[in-house]
Amino acid sequence: MSKEVFDLMLTGVGGEGVLTTGVIITKAAHDEGNFLGGVQLHGLSQRGGSIPTFVRFGSKEKIHSPGIMKTDADLILALEPIEAVKAVEYARKEKTTILINNYPYMPVYGNLQNVAYPTIQNIKKKIKPFAKEVGVIEADKVAEEKLGNIVYGNTIMIGAAIGSKKLPIKKETMKKALKDVVPRGVEKNLKAFELGLKMGKKLK
Repeated sequence: MSKEVFDLMLTGVGGEGVLTTGVIITKAAHDEGNFLGGVQLHGLSQRGGSIPTFVRFGSKEKIHSPGIMKTDADLILALEPIEAVKAVEYARKEKTTILINNYPYMPVYGNLQNVAYPTIQNIKKKIKPFAKEVGVIEADKVAEEKLGNIVYGNTIMIGAAIGSKKLPIKKETMKKALKDVVPRGVEKNLKAFELGLKMGKKLK
């Protein structure tokens, strides 16, 4: 069990599997004996809106609320690039790592107004003043190329977070959590996880 608290924020848009990803990580953290706190804000999920999810794990004596204070996230796992920009209020230059899945999802109003989606370089430029480290992972692209479906991109992101040593959970514990939470398609999920581990190691 961790003696301190690890504060994780996951963010994306409705339909990307943010909540399920949070459940997988929560299960793994629990299996390692951590006390847990967290909250999911998913009221806009059916409209393609932002889905911020907070997962806190560590010492029971240190976790007094389910939410993360602004500027206090240790890791922000952004499953969509623009959502990473929206999440910077939870980041701090001295401590926060932001990992981004480079798979853009244009907001509805952006499509209606024919607005150009910002480049990943511009997104990184906006984020860097608020983060200690920023990593970009081609998770959905690799999932589609290697496994035939972008749905496995989130598992690649989990693997990348562990492979880069930014998420303090053992890989074997996470594999078990994947099997328990998403038993359907478990073989491809495990392959996605291994791909993510390798991609994460390259971020270091």
